Amino acid sequence: PHYITAHIHARPYLLTLGDTLRLPFRMPNAPPGTVLRLNRASILGSREFTFRGDPWVDEKLWLARAVVVGVEGEPMRVVTKTKRRQRKVKTIKSKMRFTVLRVTELKILPEGAEEDVDGLLVGEGDAGV
Repeated sequence: PHYITAHIHARPYLLTLGDTLRLPFRMPNAPPGTVLRLNRASILGSREFTFRGDPWVDEKLWLARAVVVGVEGEPMRVVTKTKRRQRKVKTIKSKMRFTVLRVTELKILPEGAEEDVDGLLVGEGDAGV
């Protein structure tokens, strides 16, 4: 089992295959079912080895994908604000929304293999069939 320290919006997340990640923000252009390719990683490894990037590990060495599972919301927050010596009470409501991801693919690619546009692996000996 491999692990990766992926960076999403400059925040590091330690992930393995099958992990569920709740981002501290909502991705407005990613509806549920969207597959995201993670392309920034500072550390990649397993029990036997560790790749450390300076600042990132080369994308040709690994492949990580996550699917948007859904959007969660926290309970409604209600804050009452008042000014001194005034009867007026202002209520402020806020409800934060968060995007939830699940890591569906995490691979270390073989030497000399690259990913094709369709997600297929193309090696040195292949002609891109």
